[in-house]
Amino acid sequence: MANSYSICIVPGDGIGPEVTGCARRVLEALAATPDGPGFSFTVEPAGHGTFLQTGNAMPDATIEAAKAADGVILGAMDVAQIPAGGGEPLNRMRSDLEVNASVRPARWVEGISKFPGRIDCVVVREVTEGVYSGIEYQSGPDAACAVRLITRGASTRAARVAFEQAMLRRKRVTAVHKVGALKITDGLFLECVRAVAAEFPEVELETANVDACAMHMVQHPEHYDVILATNVFGDILSDLAIGLGAGLGLAPSGCIGDRWAYFEPVHGTAPDIAGKGIANPCAIILSTAMMLRHIGEAKAGDAVEGAVWDVLAAGKVRTGDIGGKATSAEMTAAIIEATVARLAA
Repeated sequence: MANSYSICIVPGDGIGPEVTGCARRVLEALAATPDGPGFSFTVEPAGHGTFLQTGNAMPDATIEAAKAADGVILGAMDVAQIPAGGGEPLNRMRSDLEVNASVRPARWVEGISKFPGRIDCVVVREVTEGVYSGIEYQSGPDAACAVRLITRGASTRAARVAFEQAMLRRKRVTAVHKVGALKITDGLFLECVRAVAAEFPEVELETANVDACAMHMVQHPEHYDVILATNVFGDILSDLAIGLGAGLGLAPSGCIGDRWAYFEPVHGTAPDIAGKGIANPCAIILSTAMMLRHIGEAKAGDAVEGAVWDVLAAGKVRTGDIGGKATSAEMTAAIIEATVARLAA
């Protein structure tokens, strides 16, 4: 008997409900295939729209539903419009689900990527600390301070995710730092990385200054396999990798912890096209493929991801952002058809 999984979907704002609906249709199509996994769904509120309705952008019930589910799919949320005290949906997801590492793949795609260098890498970003730790204060009428927090626990957990990713790929980790200027914090980060590296003797570890790494990614993008970085450095380098690759429309991610995880597209809410049915669903469908692998359905995850690349390679069905005229529904239908074909092969 096929396994069955509970999936918590948090649609979010803007195009979020549309593309999470596309992801759900892919999962429902998988469930309809012979020996396909089964799924049950809960749909939970969060984001700016939820704040406007309830005064709280991340209800406790949504967090509890996410914890109770086998897998979580998160739509983009308009966090910039949520005032202080209105709830921090992304920070709550990260802290309450105890995730430490954001895993962001980026790859070059024929006919879509605009940069000639063929990048194929994963950026693993520690996602709870650094300058984004939330420790910020006014230190006088003309000065303000943000604290860069680095801990052994979070650095070690993020490093372990990076090395596990490398074991599935080309077995190289590039740990990014600025230890010349940040001797204590990046010194601790690198100490943790080297300790984890000792557990993975098959994986090559190299270190790189963040500025040098950014330049080298542009000059020699094919060099990189897994890039491991603290929060801010990882935030910037993952966007660089996506820009060198196929762009935001094909940028998935997963936030991984020891116990819980959630999966989301990197793109934003795109309010200018919300409700028009033309948003690119590929990023969230690729995120869904990552979720499937995470919950133990590697065959299904590989079929879904491969189907996305098959459809893009064929070039007949593409949304407007990647050079076509297809609707979200048409793109999703093509991916479903390709997924079923892969599973039947």
